[in-house]
Amino acid sequence: MIQVTDRGRGGWDDSRHTDNAWVSVKLRDVNDNPPMFHRPHAHITVKENTAPGTLLATLPARDPDRGGQQRVAYHVEGGWGSLAVDSEGGVSLWRRLDRETPDGAVGVARIVGVDAGTPPLSATATLTITVTDVNDCPPHLLPPTTFHVAESAPPTHLGTLTASDRDVWALGHGPPFSLSLASANPPFVHAHVKLEFDPHLDSGRGGAEIWTTRPVDREEYKELKVLVEVTDAGGVSETHALTLVIDDVNDNPMRPASKTVYLWKTEGGGSEAPLGRVFVDDPDDWDVKDKSFRWVGAPHPLFSLSQHTGDIFASTQVREGRYDLQFSVSDHLWGQRGVGANVSVVVRILPLDALAHATPLRLLNTTPEDLTRGWTPMNGQGVLGRLLRGVVGAVGGESSRVEVVSVYGRLPAPGQPKPFSFSDVSSRRPPSEPSSGGPSALQRPPPAPSACVWLSVREEGGAYMDPIKLQGLLELHTRKITEATKLAVLMDECGQASGTWPSGNPFFGPSLPHLLQDQIRDPSSAASLPSTSLPLQVVDVNSTSLVTPRLSASQNCHTHEPEHCVSNTCLNGGRCVRFHTGNRCICPGGSQGPRCKVAARTFSGAGWAWVRAPPSCLPARISLRLLIRRPAGLVFYSGPMAPTPRGPDAPPTPLLALQLWQGRPQLLLEGRGGPLKVELNTTLHNGHWHTLHIQLHSKGVALMLNLCGRGWQEAGHDESRCLARADWRDTEATAATWAWFGHRILQLGGMAHAPPLPDDHGWAAAPTSRPLNGCISHLRFNGQVRPGRLSRAQGRGELVDLGEPAVSEGSVGGCRPQEEACRGTIPGCGRRGRCVGGLEQPECECEPGWSGLGCATPTAPATLGRASYVKVALSFTPAPHVLTLQLRLRSRGARDGLLVLVNTHHEDVGLALHLRAGVVCSSVWGGGREERAACVEGRPVGDGAWHTVWAERHGHNLLVGVDDGDGWRRNESLPVLEDGGGWGPPPPLHVDKNEGITVGGRPEFAGVNLVTVRDDLHDACIEDLRLSGRPLPIPPASNSTTWGQVTTLQHMKSDCTAPDACLNTSCAVPLTCTSTWGQATCSCGPGRELVGRTCKDIDECLRQPCLHGGSCYNMRPGFLCMCGPRHSGHYCEWTNLDSTAYSLTGTLAIVTLTLSLVLVVVISVIVSIRVRRLWLARSREKRTREVDEVEEEPSIMQVKGGTEEGGGGEKQKKGEDQHQAFLECLKIRLPFGQPALRKEGGTSSVILPGGVAIITPNPILPRDDLRAYAYEGDGSSSGSLSSATSSGQRGDEASITKLVPAFLDVMDLLKNLPDATRSPSLHTPHTLPGSRPVRSILKKTEKAQVSSPGPPRALGTSVSPGHVSSVVAQGPRPPADSVYKRSCTESHQDCPGCVSVPLQQSPGCVSEPRHPQDSTTSY
Repeated sequence: MIQVTDRGRGGWDDSRHTDNAWVSVKLRDVNDNPPMFHRPHAHITVKENTAPGTLLATLPARDPDRGGQQRVAYHVEGGWGSLAVDSEGGVSLWRRLDRETPDGAVGVARIVGVDAGTPPLSATATLTITVTDVNDCPPHLLPPTTFHVAESAPPTHLGTLTASDRDVWALGHGPPFSLSLASANPPFVHAHVKLEFDPHLDSGRGGAEIWTTRPVDREEYKELKVLVEVTDAGGVSETHALTLVIDDVNDNPMRPASKTVYLWKTEGGGSEAPLGRVFVDDPDDWDVKDKSFRWVGAPHPLFSLSQHTGDIFASTQVREGRYDLQFSVSDHLWGQRGVGANVSVVVRILPLDALAHATPLRLLNTTPEDLTRGWTPMNGQGVLGRLLRGVVGAVGGESSRVEVVSVYGRLPAPGQPKPFSFSDVSSRRPPSEPSSGGPSALQRPPPAPSACVWLSVREEGGAYMDPIKLQGLLELHTRKITEATKLAVLMDECGQASGTWPSGNPFFGPSLPHLLQDQIRDPSSAASLPSTSLPLQVVDVNSTSLVTPRLSASQNCHTHEPEHCVSNTCLNGGRCVRFHTGNRCICPGGSQGPRCKVAARTFSGAGWAWVRAPPSCLPARISLRLLIRRPAGLVFYSGPMAPTPRGPDAPPTPLLALQLWQGRPQLLLEGRGGPLKVELNTTLHNGHWHTLHIQLHSKGVALMLNLCGRGWQEAGHDESRCLARADWRDTEATAATWAWFGHRILQLGGMAHAPPLPDDHGWAAAPTSRPLNGCISHLRFNGQVRPGRLSRAQGRGELVDLGEPAVSEGSVGGCRPQEEACRGTIPGCGRRGRCVGGLEQPECECEPGWSGLGCATPTAPATLGRASYVKVALSFTPAPHVLTLQLRLRSRGARDGLLVLVNTHHEDVGLALHLRAGVVCSSVWGGGREERAACVEGRPVGDGAWHTVWAERHGHNLLVGVDDGDGWRRNESLPVLEDGGGWGPPPPLHVDKNEGITVGGRPEFAGVNLVTVRDDLHDACIEDLRLSGRPLPIPPASNSTTWGQVTTLQHMKSDCTAPDACLNTSCAVPLTCTSTWGQATCSCGPGRELVGRTCKDIDECLRQPCLHGGSCYNMRPGFLCMCGPRHSGHYCEWTNLDSTAYSLTGTLAIVTLTLSLVLVVVISVIVSIRVRRLWLARSREKRTREVDEVEEEPSIMQVKGGTEEGGGGEKQKKGEDQHQAFLECLKIRLPFGQPALRKEGGTSSVILPGGVAIITPNPILPRDDLRAYAYEGDGSSSGSLSSATSSGQRGDEASITKLVPAFLDVMDLLKNLPDATRSPSLHTPHTLPGSRPVRSILKKTEKAQVSSPGPPRALGTSVSPGHVSSVVAQGPRPPADSVYKRSCTESHQDCPGCVSVPLQQSPGCVSEPRHPQDSTTSY
């Protein structure tokens, strides 16, 4: 209660001067209290053999906010990564404990509780775990475990063996130990080695002395493997292997021998190549110090020999072929001199495609020497030969040829010495002391031997098989390869393959990334991501030696695709063509970007496709779009294709899968970090496109739907509807093993093999095997997300091409359901548009720079002057949480300024698109948070070319990009995904519909007076501004559209022009200056290049720029593509719609409309003729006098050397022979404007401006042809007027002329009927009488013959392959830059009397395009 007084007489005591009021204060709960644990600390003791799933403790927490009803989520940190916590705070064991691991006796786990408030608050409880020991570890031998004995030495004491145990000895889980020779030893080991056990050795722990019992001949046994059984006090035993090396003694003479070296050399040179050692037949192999080596005759200039070691090296200049070398070897110990040793070196230059398409596999329990022994490229024997035959069977068919690219063994781990190998030249000397060796080198047993082989496969036709396809086929048929080789085969990256030798090693080869920079077609190949150094590996087996480059696969987390192409980098049928700005891909319709990628793929519910898997980099991001028709299906899967052998304690096989379950997206992961399942409670099979983002980092994984930008206007909507996350159970194991997580193949839409079983791979659950029914689009892999200078994080996503996967089945490129949705509701998107909007609300979206019906109208540009700006009022209300901006920009240099600003009335929430030093940036602000920005620093736009720039705001998230937004042309700032949520509802951007859109600068007013324009961007051009997909006007060309109206503007100029930069520029002869939007360039001009000191024409046809089988003609300059009947475009890139693609309903509609028009026209002609005959009968005498007064002149005249010639006879035949040459001058439509029409006998003529006439005869149509009913008489042609007047009468032709367009419209419709191709009369070539073009002197006509005013119509010529027909061009005149003026050049020498005529662009013919990047002429 509040009491007040006016301080009158009596004050508080006088009720007349006081009053009371009750004020109710309702407190709104805010999230200001973190959760509270009932027990913040707890301690438990467990045995290390406790079964997984056992509940260890319960640590619930309560949040005081919201009356204690607020939900608390739990996760665990620490605890060896072996604990899990449920939604109630129950802590359980999810995998076995191991007390013997470092810090395994006592562990501390932190149970973190996080509430659901905004921002989320957390609290932590500590759980201390003491692990008690059980006798679960067998004893092991202490080093040394490798011993040496001299060859033929008497019985020798080799050393003493001792043992240890990692269990707790005080509990009887250790000594005393007993040691003995295992019964599994072969008889010759028992015959040569004995073990004398002594329980008093090693301070009473027990030990044994190891002895040889007789001399050992190295030529019989180079080393012995001795098995020793060790048992502890608890009876737990284990068998361990000792290695007994027999040191060689030079006790055998040598004999002559020969050797063949196979050198697989990479292109590009490099350092000298090691070839191994000169071979002589000598059973001794440690006697190199007793030998000397010399050339027989003169040394070969391309090879070098070490006289002390016998090592041979090949020069960097060696070329492909066979080289025969002769050497002699001397042994001073035996007194032998000049023993012959011939070496043949076979050199093969490995093509870069072989390296780029190679795939690795690893064979266990073998060495490179054992693998290659007995094998040669000709005989194919040995283990390697069996491996190659098994691979041929796996890839299917004897027509495939398998090539060995690289063979090597395991590299030592960092800090360990290189293991002993006879393939290493330096290891052919005995150790300085033939005893046990130093303990520092033997602290751990050597890894099991293995050999790594890289293979590539040539398919029929000579092309290399895609490495992704090869990898998948090999993995699917691993069992078949195992049976062929009798060895275990693993499809991995060969273990230590990422390691490299020290930089000073002389075996270094060329750097593969440098060699393949411009050659590799697809960065998915394993060898395209190799280690930075490429040494050569020698595998020497005495009589043969194989030298190959040591390939290795490394993870490239920052891929960058160059915008310029080479011959084999264009995808989906694109061609690399040379232009004055460099090489770029010419892409067929439906593909996009610098490499012609296809962004979408359709899966029919029984198909799949293979693409490369994302790089194993942390943090990493995967994003994609989905259009789903069924509620269940596999989106993608990266995991094993066949069961692999696993030990009882082996970690789960890595798995990464995204699936739909009951319409909801689920992400499944398996591996060392533990099983994870992340699910969103939102269904996706509603006919709309949905975007999914997956964030993988060292702590866990997050899944985000639609960038958390939709649904915020709905009551009760929060981040849980669009964001889900989970943490790894073992974060340390995940971070340490992530580099080898997953597989190299990502299967989309389904599996190409039988579904994997969880028990075979140690999984908690397996992904669904049901194939996807729908579309996957815009699959992107962000190799790494790193902090940026302007934004919280920057992510660059590489778009995966889905048009040409490595292998696929039951799927096609593009999204067919989306295209069909538009086809059924929209007349057509045209060639410059694409269907978007999903299945429920399909609509056409035009390519940047195009607009109008069918996306056929180019947008009009405008130039931003100094202090320029535009204010636009909106006629629609954009969505407040999802907003997109897009426009086309052309600028030069590192400019700064505002492009577009969208904000609310009070400017408290906004989105801006601007330039910073020539870099496109976007920024958002509002909701009390600091301004965030993201910039596309990898692609500046100040190069003077047109670029599409765009920005998107989805809730708190921001995207910005340039052009197609692929790779470095895109950036993202996704704080909701990166910061773990807790951002709360995003502030709505309610755009001020009156003045909320500002373009080109930010004006500031004082009252009604303009004070200044801040963020002024000038001397730049813009066009095609869109807000949320709706086009907005850009003055002065357009002041209004359906969606917006210009309210105020200043200093806006039409068009996009720049000063001539060649005014003050001079070029050396023969170069000329070309001004390209403000930049001067000295060159030979379009389509020419400088050769020596002369400018010569470039034959662009050598690169085959015409797609879909089009024919290329070099035009000097430029080139011309002549397309087949099914394709059109400057490069024949567009596929014309086939009549069979339309439904029966559409065909019937066309037929019905055509027949109706024919009937109307026929009736009109009959009525007109009858009326005209009646009128002519009354005025025959008057018109006869008027005709006599007309000065008679020849109607058609051909000019040659100043003389007039008529048409007909031999001259007409000659003109028919030159008909095709004349058509070269008339391959494009005639200009707009009304031509004059003349009728002469049985022909008609079209009189062009300038007096050029085209004569067309009257083909006779069959009487049963429908088209004959369009005319009066015996089937007159569309170019004839004889059907409109009586024979021998000359009436008023003005009324007839008016009917011609209708006649020709009908003809055009008839020609487009499905059966038009079966009517030869419609496609009869129109021939020209005479031998050269003609000029017509127009006859004076009466006033009645003057065309009546109205919209202009032009009669032109449309060229199709093989014929010329007359058509009518209607509609408004297009912009000037869409008209191509074709003149007579030296390439038209075969055109008789070629005439320069301005021609209109015609489908299928080449003309100057609307945009510079579509130019046909190359430079």
